[in-house]
Amino acid sequence: MQNIKAIVSIVVVLVAVFYTLGCAPRSDKELADAEAALQAARDEGALELAPEEYRAAEDLIRRAKELMAQGKHQEARSLLEEARYKAIEAKGKALIAKAQGRMTEEETVRKEEELSELKGTERPGADIGLMDIFFDFDKFDIRPDARPVLRQNAEIIKNNSGRFRVIIEGYCDIRGTEEYNLALGQKRADATKAYLVGLGVSPYILEAVSRGETDKWAPGNTEYAYQQNRRAHFIVVPISPQAHR
Repeated sequence: MQNIKAIVSIVVVLVAVFYTLGCAPRSDKELADAEAALQAARDEGALELAPEEYRAAEDLIRRAKELMAQGKHQEARSLLEEARYKAIEAKGKALIAKAQGRMTEEETVRKEEELSELKGTERPGADIGLMDIFFDFDKFDIRPDARPVLRQNAEIIKNNSGRFRVIIEGYCDIRGTEEYNLALGQKRADATKAYLVGLGVSPYILEAVSRGETDKWAPGNTEYAYQQNRRAHFIVVPISPQAHR
C-alpha cells in the first residue's frame, strides 16, 4: 500500500511539472504573437487612429506578463489571445481611417450617397461561402466564436479579390427603439468590417451598413429568435471599378 501511495505521489508531481513546463512555452509563443499583432497595429498608426482598441490590447499584454511572472500561464494565455484579437481590430480601424483620409471630396460625397442608397435597399447577392456571425444582447464586440468564422471569411474574400465587393449588414433583435437599433446595427457592421480589414481584407471592397431591428431569421419573442437576429450578414455583389483600388 505504501508503495502504491509513493508511486501515486510521484505521478502527481511529474504531471504538475509537465503541466508547468508545457504551458510556459505556449505562453511565450502567444506573448510573441500578441506583441507582433500589436506592433503591426502600431505600424499602421493605431496608436493615433484607434487608440481605444490599441490601449486595450496593450493593457491585456501587460496584465498577461504579470500573470506569467506569477506562474499563472493558463490565465495569461487567455489574456494574450484576447490581446491579439484586440490588436487585429485596432489595425483594421487604423487602415479604414487611413483609407477614408485618402479619399477626395468628390469620392467622399459619392461614397456617402452610395451608403445612403445601400441602407435603404435590400438586395440578393452571390454565394461565395461567407458565413454570418452573431452578437450578444446590446453588444457589438466580436465574440470568440465569431473570430474563426471571420478568419475563414477573410480568406474567401481575399481569394476572390477583384471580382466582388462585400456589404456587411448589421442587425439587431426587435427589442429597443428603432433609432437605438439602427445605431447598434451600424456598430456591429463597423466592428465586423474592422476585424476583416485587420485580417488583410482591403477596406475599399467592404461596406458597412445598418439594417436595425429584424425578425427576418427567426420570428417570435424567444431567446432563440433574439439570438438569430443579432448578427452581421454578408451580401456579395459584383465589384465596381470605383470600389477597387
